[in-house]
Amino acid sequence: MKSWDEKAQRVKPHQTNAKKQTSAQINKYLNGVEGVVLDFENTCKTRPSQEKLKEVILSYNPDADPDDEALNEPRRPSVMHYFEEFTRDEALSNQWTHGTKQIWDAFKKHLEAVVKQQSFDYFNDDGIKTFIRHLRVNANMQENSVQKHYLNLRWFLNWAIRHGYAAEKEIGKIQPKFKLVEKPIIFQTKEELLKLYNYEIPANGTKVKLHNYAGEEYEKVVHDAGPLAKSRDMFCFCAFTSLRYSDMANLKRTDIAGDTMYITTQKTHDRLPINLNSFAKEILAKYEDQRFPNGAVLPVISNQKMNDYLKALCEFCEFNTPITRVTYRGGKREESTKPKYELIGTHAGRRTFICFALSSGIPPQVVMKWTGHSDYKAMKPYIDIAEKVKAEQMAIFEKNLKG
Repeated sequence: MKSWDEKAQRVKPHQTNAKKQTSAQINKYLNGVEGVVLDFENTCKTRPSQEKLKEVILSYNPDADPDDEALNEPRRPSVMHYFEEFTRDEALSNQWTHGTKQIWDAFKKHLEAVVKQQSFDYFNDDGIKTFIRHLRVNANMQENSVQKHYLNLRWFLNWAIRHGYAAEKEIGKIQPKFKLVEKPIIFQTKEELLKLYNYEIPANGTKVKLHNYAGEEYEKVVHDAGPLAKSRDMFCFCAFTSLRYSDMANLKRTDIAGDTMYITTQKTHDRLPINLNSFAKEILAKYEDQRFPNGAVLPVISNQKMNDYLKALCEFCEFNTPITRVTYRGGKREESTKPKYELIGTHAGRRTFICFALSSGIPPQVVMKWTGHSDYKAMKPYIDIAEKVKAEQMAIFEKNLKG
């Protein structure tokens, strides 16, 4: 066919058909049909039949007047059509972990709920506000979660701009306001860490008398003494070495040479040498004659289960200082007060190491070599805590001097 461009799959310029339709008019119509098919493919989980494809194509105004510009305006592929390409590209280039992929899966659900079959033109000022309103009202998210999803939206939109799928327009100019309250950093004091480290876990079935933060007495029965002991050791190892749970769980015997262990972190992929102190060595020695899967040096309990065991352990140790958290949800202020043991998780071990190291006078740049932090921004909250601890200690020092 001399009038057909095989490579472009469009009619060649300056051509007309038997109905006197120009190549420009025909190609506009073809663009529209292609947009309908792309949108349809984006929703398909299996390969559609020829009959179904024909039905979809015919749904695109088969009787439209080719001279009607509005009817034959090409449809642009939807936002969701490009989302799979985005996650595939970014996951590969940024080496996303399973956890990161789960975050983007959750984001996708909220994006689909708002944009449906809209193109990137949807995301002007009103479109972005609609997305944020959905997160606040329909999803009932806390404000910090709303901000994280908004930042992910910007990441996606900027990717689309770089690839020529979206025009910049107002995207880079919109600056929504978020009501954010900094969460208290949950860590253990020196006294709490040593109490947990030396805590003798009672046998299963033992009834332990405890007190809540109001001083009221109650009883708690010990269950799973073995997993509790392992969770204590793994948590304390993180607190003595600065390791995240994921790096502690992946630590192998081959990663340890003498007094140093070498960690390639899961989160940042940095290769870090970390010196082993006597406390960490004592925990390793406890398990040196045991063999664990994949050459691990410590018994591994899932993050979720270990969090549960840690809360129980810290309750037995009566770490029940009340801690108040303030958040905003749907524009409304929410406040909750819980005993400290309910807020302890695996990551508190790493935070404990950082806070204690800084308050002990170790320079931040040295601590960062151990923890793998790349800038002071991430360390600032811990530095602020260390400065507060130093001020409190100086007040005690002055009080003791005055007698």
